[in-house]
Amino acid sequence: MANVAVIGMGIMGRGMAANLARHGHGVVVWNRTPGRAGDLAEAATPAEAAAGAEVVFEVTANDGSSRAVWLGTDGILSGARPGTVAITSATLSAGWIAELAAACAQRGLTFFDMPVTGGAEAARTGNLVMLAGGDPARPASLEPVLSAISREVRHFGPVGSGTRFKLVLNALQAAHMAAFGEAIRLAASAGLDVDQVGRALVDRPGGVITKMAFDALISPPEPITFAAGWARKDLEYAMRLAGGGGAHPVLEAVLRAFTAVVVEGRGQEDWSTVNRLPASTRP
Repeated sequence: MANVAVIGMGIMGRGMAANLARHGHGVVVWNRTPGRAGDLAEAATPAEAAAGAEVVFEVTANDGSSRAVWLGTDGILSGARPGTVAITSATLSAGWIAELAAACAQRGLTFFDMPVTGGAEAARTGNLVMLAGGDPARPASLEPVLSAISREVRHFGPVGSGTRFKLVLNALQAAHMAAFGEAIRLAASAGLDVDQVGRALVDRPGGVITKMAFDALISPPEPITFAAGWARKDLEYAMRLAGGGGAHPVLEAVLRAFTAVVVEGRGQEDWSTVNRLPASTRP
């Protein structure tokens, strides 16, 4: 069994830490807001959490929070020992991943970007899919750690590849979410029964996201597992990856749609709020 630090006790981090402990690993956590660790040992700083860890997972919100916990005063890199396996499982920009990988290499750490997919239920049950970038010949000691939190590790290439794929994936899902709302508005304007249309669309290709969008239309999820502001952040990172130039008009349009949601003050609502219909057309 390994000594593992988990930095960030959001939905994903809490589930990962709980499953690691359940499988017998020694777990220490840190969160910006203390008191969310439950029965797990809670460190005072990221450096303290990392000091005794063989593997460190970071699962924070964005580039800014990630930079702070890795490079800040009492950050992970000031506490982690050479040889530590350092993993970010947050959805971050490709530029920051490259900078972070270089900083970890300078300190003798083995770095992987492994953003996750599967949602809150997969995090709770240990069935996440890890989207990995880094050396495919992972240390053998890492396998029991990854198997405690995931059902599969998909390797996409060198460092940064997992993050690039996660941005592609989230961009596609956000586009699907926004397009579903447009389809429902079209159905409503055409005089169709929105409930009947939504249920029929769930049976078509792309049904997982369509079902998520339709379920949220019927009853907004509680608690929220993916906020509109997070979707906008991921789309912004995807646009940086794209490099502009007008080659991705759908992505640009979806980013505008989610930006409008955030500007309207709905950034903390579920990302399905991009589909919000007038009251008269809701099922």
